[in-house]
Amino acid sequence: MIHSSDHNHRRKKRAQFKHQAGPFIIFFTILMPTNCVILEQFYFDLKMDPTTELINGFLVFFFYGMAMWSYYQSITIKNYTIEKATPLQDNRRIDPIYKNTNSCLECNKWKPIRTHHCSLCGKCILKMDHHCPWIHNCVGLRNHRSFYLFTMYMTIGAMQYSYASWVYFRFLFRSNQGFFSHQSTFFYIYWCLTSLVLYPTCAMLCFLFFYHTSLILNNQTTLEQMKSGSNGTCCFQNDKPPKNINLFDRGKLSNIAWFFNYSYFWFLPFENIYKQDGTQYPIAPLCTLQDIQIDNPQIQIGQIPDQQFDFDKIDQKYEEYLAIAKQKYKNKRLVLIGKEIQLD
Repeated sequence: MIHSSDHNHRRKKRAQFKHQAGPFIIFFTILMPTNCVILEQFYFDLKMDPTTELINGFLVFFFYGMAMWSYYQSITIKNYTIEKATPLQDNRRIDPIYKNTNSCLECNKWKPIRTHHCSLCGKCILKMDHHCPWIHNCVGLRNHRSFYLFTMYMTIGAMQYSYASWVYFRFLFRSNQGFFSHQSTFFYIYWCLTSLVLYPTCAMLCFLFFYHTSLILNNQTTLEQMKSGSNGTCCFQNDKPPKNINLFDRGKLSNIAWFFNYSYFWFLPFENIYKQDGTQYPIAPLCTLQDIQIDNPQIQIGQIPDQQFDFDKIDQKYEEYLAIAKQKYKNKRLVLIGKEIQLD
């Protein structure tokens, strides 16, 4: 009882700190790219011709505007679960992932698959990826797209600023008038502080961008990737099945198309609104008993047995179960999706 009370107290403290620090973190996140734009557009003399300067200015403000729009969407879009009764169990499914009848112990409500309870938000989050302090919100089903685009545009902007900063630094270093003779002292302090904060931030953004790109390619979340301890592929290694198979991985192109909601305007940070809205997800092709036909004189052709495979009950005795199944159908011809299977 004391341990539970201490845990709840620490959780409330974390939630309180989150709500107090959130606005300051958001302000800092907006301030950094704004400083970079001000420096690049109003202080750096990059010695460009008018046309190149116009194009460069357009790209700088375009990526800045898209990053801020994506950031706003990431903050404001919520991923809370919908108010819906627990659905009936689908007994045709042979994998336990589709026994979608779980309830959240904290919310005392139905918790759909890929949903997790966030202790900081105090709610269940659809397809929760992680709670991000930079957006003062959880990254989930509806705002993962805008968060990913935010990291992409910020990475592009940070690389653009880094290049412009290097060009201007090289110009000052080679100047005959001296390095500190072109601008005021305030500028050099301002430039130095901005760069000291930017470069570690740029490295973090690059990591986030490439990491979430890998998650998108495999149709995974951060929590799922950490739980499985794999890259999400279904390939067997050393002739042994992996500990966890990602059934949501339908191939790289299909995963990308689904993540961006099959939109031609994938580069715009719109809210992802799916038909099932987090209650169901497209999955890789599965084998159910409806795909199996047993050629047995005692069973009519095409008739499906009443029994169901429940992998929850055979995880610990998988090899034993296979041996029994092979012995049971040893003298029978099995046809799976139109192909005959010979049991050895």
